[in-house]
Amino acid sequence: MKTRREHMEWTLLGAVCATGSGFLLLTAGWWKLRHRQAFALTLREHGGSVASHASPLARALPVVELAVGLGAMVLVLPPSARADSSLLALAWPAMLGMAVLGGVFAGYAGVQLARGLRPRCGCLDSRDRLGPHTVVRAVVIACGGVGGWLSADATTSAPPPLLWVLTVVAGGLLVATVLAVGLPLLAPPRASADGDRGGAGRHQLADHLRSRHLAGDEQPP
Repeated sequence: MKTRREHMEWTLLGAVCATGSGFLLLTAGWWKLRHRQAFALTLREHGGSVASHASPLARALPVVELAVGLGAMVLVLPPSARADSSLLALAWPAMLGMAVLGGVFAGYAGVQLARGLRPRCGCLDSRDRLGPHTVVRAVVIACGGVGGWLSADATTSAPPPLLWVLTVVAGGLLVATVLAVGLPLLAPPRASADGDRGGAGRHQLADHLRSRHLAGDEQPP
């Protein structure tokens, strides 16, 4: 039987992990929403069913990521404040969506890497490429959803509300920074042609089209 203190520690950890993943999803969703054409072009590099559904995926994924990220922000509220709040109803689908997003993408990225493919994923920007760090990041996001689910209905009131908010926000930002910046830095250096499989010209064209789009060209790539 867990003591009240042990339960609170696990509750706080779950909230920090969920909000950290939420901050990351907000960043990713906002980039995809602003650069939808560039993201769709990146998805077409994957081939198969992903390429054939690039346009609808480029529209749907940013909305889902932003919705899940915003829903995760409910966990910033201290348990005593959200115990009777209708906002708590937003946390359940957000945590489920976070777990599903992370789990599905971890599986997809793992399969791609097992096949020896490292296409651009457009997770956080047009240069982001699949790698082991991508799988780890997706697994952490899925775990954040599970942790948030377990802590969403906590009714304990300690620590004080202000300390809770500061801890969750600071911890969440730290988790998001590690996932977005720290993990890619651990990736081994690659030769520029690695993973392109002779497609350097295709990627140069993609980069050119991206630069045109990001510069404000209204023509579709």
